[in-house]
This record gives sequence, structure tokens and C-alpha cells, in this order.
Amino acid sequence: MRVTKDAPRFWSTSGPWFHVLPRTVVGVVTDVLPPAGVAFVGRLDGANMADSDGVFEQFWDRLAFPDYFGWNWYALYDCLRDLKWLPANRYLVLIDNAPLVLSSSPEERDVFFSVLKRAVEYWRNPHEKPGNIGVAFTVLLVCESDEVEPLRAELARMG
Repeated sequence: MRVTKDAPRFWSTSGPWFHVLPRTVVGVVTDVLPPAGVAFVGRLDGANMADSDGVFEQFWDRLAFPDYFGWNWYALYDCLRDLKWLPANRYLVLIDNAPLVLSSSPEERDVFFSVLKRAVEYWRNPHEKPGNIGVAFTVLLVCESDEVEPLRAELARMG
């Protein structure tokens, strides 16, 4: 039996099936895992999102956008509000290498983050949702430790 001592690779098909973690890590992991129900996780890579075409490609591919996706900011917002092709009780959009998003088009970063913020607000608002219950829609931006505060400050400036 192989047991991992390094960072666990929970979703690997070739790694160990059995993981032993200290309580401090388990507390963090259980805080991140969704409650029972259907959850969708879309994992995107900011390194492939240096311009708007890369952003649209990542969302189209990783969230299985329909063929009618219009490849512009309005279409991105429309598809993020719809998601009927990905029925779930909660959504998580995880963006690795987040500081690299729109690095070659920094003037569009505010537009991008605004689209994501509006999508989160739409899903969390209970109005017009089944049972008048909001749906958890979370965006997780992953970056290096020294990039956390600058990214938080950038998002805070947006309001």
C-alpha cells in the first residue's frame, strides 16, 4: 500500500488511494470541500489567459460553454449567469496563476473581474432561483504568497 507524505493528489488516478493528513491540514481541506449535493469545479490557468482570447478559451473549454458562446465580455457574463448545461448546487471557479490573467491586456483586468463579480452576485441572489434560495458561486484566485496582497489590493480598488 502506498501512502503519500507529500502534498496529496486527491484527484490523481495514478497516485496513492490512501492519504494520511494531520488534523491542521484536514481542517483546511474540510473547510474547502462542499457540503453534500452537486458541485461543479472549473479549474482555469491564468498562464493561458494573458489576453481576452485566452480568457474566453479557458472558460469555453473548462466550463463547457455552448457553441453559441459569443467570445466577448457580454457573452462571458451571459454564459456565467446561465450554466444550465452544468446543473449544480454550487459552483467554484478556480484560477491558478491568477496574477497572469490579462497580463498582456492589463486595461481589461477590471472588466474581467467585474464580470466575475457580477456573476457571483447574480448566483448568490435568491431572486428567481428555485425555492428562492441563492446558489453558491465562488471564485478562487490562486497565486504565490508574495502575490496575494497586491492582488487583494487590486480587487479592493474595484469595490
